[in-house]
Amino acid sequence: MKLTFQRLDPAGNITLLVMTPVPKEDYQTIAARLLAIPELDAEQVGFLVPPRQDGVIRLEMMGGEFCGNALRCAGLYYAASQGFRRSRTFPVEISGYDAPLPVQVNPLTGQVTAEMPLPKEILPCELFGQPAKAVRIPGILHTISQVETQPPEEEVRQALRKLTETYDVPAAGIMFWQFRKRTMKPAVYVRDTDSLYYERSCASGSTAVAAWSALNARKDGQHKLDIRQPGGVISTTAAVQNGKLQRITIGGKVDLGPVYDIEF
Repeated sequence: MKLTFQRLDPAGNITLLVMTPVPKEDYQTIAARLLAIPELDAEQVGFLVPPRQDGVIRLEMMGGEFCGNALRCAGLYYAASQGFRRSRTFPVEISGYDAPLPVQVNPLTGQVTAEMPLPKEILPCELFGQPAKAVRIPGILHTISQVETQPPEEEVRQALRKLTETYDVPAAGIMFWQFRKRTMKPAVYVRDTDSLYYERSCASGSTAVAAWSALNARKDGQHKLDIRQPGGVISTTAAVQNGKLQRITIGGKVDLGPVYDIEF
């Protein structure tokens, strides 16, 4: 089988978009093989499929999870494929969420901003023996940890695996957040592929931190937060009215990389 895919870079969270139609039952096998190619240096794989609702394009992630960076990648891919030259906003569908989400793309600058699903709930929890927060976003659960020293990888894996089981979600993450420095190191576990990635950036994790920070401020208005991550910066804006979240967007530059054709 000949497989065609494109490599995109949203703040270092290298994403491969597969354009070749692939049976859903083969997603995990193909994704594992692509992620094993060292030259691609990829962290995740998504599969482009026909839209089911009112979106202009739809992306299915390798484990059926939701991913904000992949959502932005799909938006830029669509804009480029249509030859857009000016900034436009259009609806994009992605796995893990049941409705299209607005994505604004400026093809000339590579700036892509996506509206994110609002958290369903924010819960107190315990992580590595310390208080933490669990933010449930459609398709994924993120915890926010402010431990000074990051635990060993196997301990992180076990904690995330337990979270996917406890909350019955396809993916879970731990956002190692340093409030004073405005820095975050994301670790994300996908249940179906039993894979743990220390991502260079995480959009849904940034959404979780933005939501928690905005509500913690106990003040209505637009709360802007630039979150520095190993691969770059993700800019967030959280709108709060009457003490409740109304809207969250994440944005930043996405680099459109080369298209590959390989025999599988």
